[in-house]
Amino acid sequence: MSRTGWWLLPFAAATVVVSAAQNLGPLVRIMLREKATVSAPVVRLGDIADIVPLTEAPTAQAGGLADLIVAPSPLPRYKRVLTAGDIATKLAQAGWRSGSFVLEGAKQVLVTRNGRQLTASELETLLQKALGTTVKLLLPPPPVLLPEGELTAQAEMPSTPRANFPVTLLVNGQPVMTLRVLAQVAMPVSNPTAAKQGTGQGVANGEHISSHAPRPASQILVFRRQPVRLLVRVNRVVVEAQGTALQDGKLGDEVLVAVAWSRTPLKGLVTGEREVTIPTW
Repeated sequence: MSRTGWWLLPFAAATVVVSAAQNLGPLVRIMLREKATVSAPVVRLGDIADIVPLTEAPTAQAGGLADLIVAPSPLPRYKRVLTAGDIATKLAQAGWRSGSFVLEGAKQVLVTRNGRQLTASELETLLQKALGTTVKLLLPPPPVLLPEGELTAQAEMPSTPRANFPVTLLVNGQPVMTLRVLAQVAMPVSNPTAAKQGTGQGVANGEHISSHAPRPASQILVFRRQPVRLLVRVNRVVVEAQGTALQDGKLGDEVLVAVAWSRTPLKGLVTGEREVTIPTW
C-alpha cells in the first residue's frame, strides 16, 4: 500500500463501525391494536400496542417504551383516533430512529376512556361513612370521571355545621383526586364548640375566633349591593363573571344576583367571601 493510502485507514475503520451500527436491525416490534380503552388522563404506548423485543438483551430505552406518552386521553363519552403516523412521530421525538423499531398492526387505533361519573348521592354516602354523621350536599360535585374500583373518601370533620371543606377520593385505597364540597354536616355532640359556632353562640359569649380558622356559618359573606364573583358551572367548564348581590347571605345561603346581561336576577349559593355559585344538578 502506498504511503498516501495509510491516512485513509482511520476513516475507513470509522465507516465500517457506523455501517455495522446501522445494520444492527430493529430492537422492538410494535403491534398497534385497532381499539383500546384507558382510564388514565394520558394514553401510553403500552395501552394501544403490544411491544415485542427483537434482541436477547433489550436496551433500557426499549424497556421503558410501554410508558411513552403518545397523547392525552379523550374526554368521557368522546373518542380519539391515533394513526400509525402519529405513533411514528412520537417515537422519533423520543429519540427512536426509523430503523430501530418495526411498526405493524392496525393503521389507526380508536381510543375510548372508561370510568364512572360521581353522583351527589354517592358522594353524600361516602362522606357519611368517612365522618360518621349525616351529610347533606348544598352544591353538587363537579363532573369528574373516576376509574373502576372500590371508592372511598377521606375528610376531616369541619369546625362548623355548614362548611366548604376538602375531600380526598380513593379508588382501591389509592388517592385519585381531591375536591372541595359545600355541605351541611350534623355535628357530633362531643364537639360543642363547633355547634356553638354554627349557631353563633360562641361569638356571642365572647369566644375568640382566629383569623386563620374557618369562618362560622353564621357570618355574612355576601352583602346586599356588593359586587360579587359569580361562578357558573356548565358541564365540565366553570365560567366566571361579575354580578351584584341583591341580598345578604351566609355560607350556603341562597341569594339573588343581578348581572348586566339579563333583566332576571340569577339565583345561587354563597360559597365564599363575595362569591356566589350557580348550582347545576
